[in-house]
Amino acid sequence: MKKMLALDIETANFSHEIGGWGRNHLFEPTVVATWDGENGTVYANESVSKYLPKGTIIKPMHPKVIGEDLAKHVNEGGMVLGHNLKGFDLPIIRDALDCWTAGDIMAKSEEQVFDTSALLKSIVGHAVPLSDACYQTLGKGKLMNSHDAPIEWRKGNHSKVAEYCLKDAELVYELWRHGVDEGVVKARCRHTGIVKEYEVDW
Repeated sequence: MKKMLALDIETANFSHEIGGWGRNHLFEPTVVATWDGENGTVYANESVSKYLPKGTIIKPMHPKVIGEDLAKHVNEGGMVLGHNLKGFDLPIIRDALDCWTAGDIMAKSEEQVFDTSALLKSIVGHAVPLSDACYQTLGKGKLMNSHDAPIEWRKGNHSKVAEYCLKDAELVYELWRHGVDEGVVKARCRHTGIVKEYEVDW
């Protein structure tokens, strides 16, 4: 089994403020977090340590720093894990932070990217929010609504946003791990409203 590194990113702005999706370079990344199942790393350029678990590594959010860490992980045979990783997190890291490593990983997505959002959509037939999949499968919820993160950042609650970002990375890792161990993930069917158990081959 390949070693997974779960990744999540938060921004200070919304897509509607920059003219819609497809303008990734105009997003303002605030926090990037990774979780490997045991250790968490948070990349940020503001003070964010207040709510982070003891032992969390804090690094500057710089394309060279993030790029070197991601490159080291995939060069050692690991994969980058995330929910909507190919549609949101990696494109923004690539375009807004000018991190070429993210683009290189996306180009080799079959070998280096594990996107639970894309995989669940192919099984369920519609997009499944991380919050729903984790609540139904793990009995755990997110620390805040994703829409609230930019608002909290603007209020100066940087540590809360960093905590939320790292927790999302942990959640997607646990969701993937559950799929590996149990062979199923639960989600609510958008069409019927019924929570169903879906087989996954992870």
